[in-house]
Amino acid sequence: MSSAVRVRRNPVARARSVVTGLTGTGPLYAPESAPPAPVAIAFGASVRGGRPGSFVEGRLEASLQLLRLGKVEKILVSGNAGGTSGDEIAVMTGWLRDRGVPESALLTDGAGLDTYLACRRARDEFGVERVLLVSQFFHARRAAALARHLGLDADAVRASCGCTRRAWVRNLAREYVLSRPKAALDIARGR
Repeated sequence: MSSAVRVRRNPVARARSVVTGLTGTGPLYAPESAPPAPVAIAFGASVRGGRPGSFVEGRLEASLQLLRLGKVEKILVSGNAGGTSGDEIAVMTGWLRDRGVPESALLTDGAGLDTYLACRRARDEFGVERVLLVSQFFHARRAAALARHLGLDADAVRASCGCTRRAWVRNLAREYVLSRPKAALDIARGR
């Protein structure tokens, strides 16, 4: 499917999707209770000194758990391969390989620069139709709303985070002030 293909919806369905993009509603599964899917997307975020940050590490741990439980066959590591904090893809795949994930179970996308692009590229570049989206609670539901807008059969899976209170507050503020309105706008304009 071409990246130029857009999912067309009637105005009522689009309005409902915009609200969902703003509110981030929908089911949120723990890895052990998640429904099966061929692929899980582990979303990238800041890496430091060749190590995943606490948000990324939580996403990787949950993705690894999904793989070990047989809930998914592959993990798609999606993020910025040329980020200012480092190569998210190299760090994330290295972390997974160090824990025994075989190369055959890894897919990498270094151009998944935001949640929308990561989901669209999963669909267009990797042929993903059914997917589990792995992130912290505030991001996972928004990711699922965007993925569904793009026509993916998607469920959100909650990742933990050994974060400081300051990191939680900063990321929650970013989510509700910037990211959710951006998601609603992406849905409304059919990005």
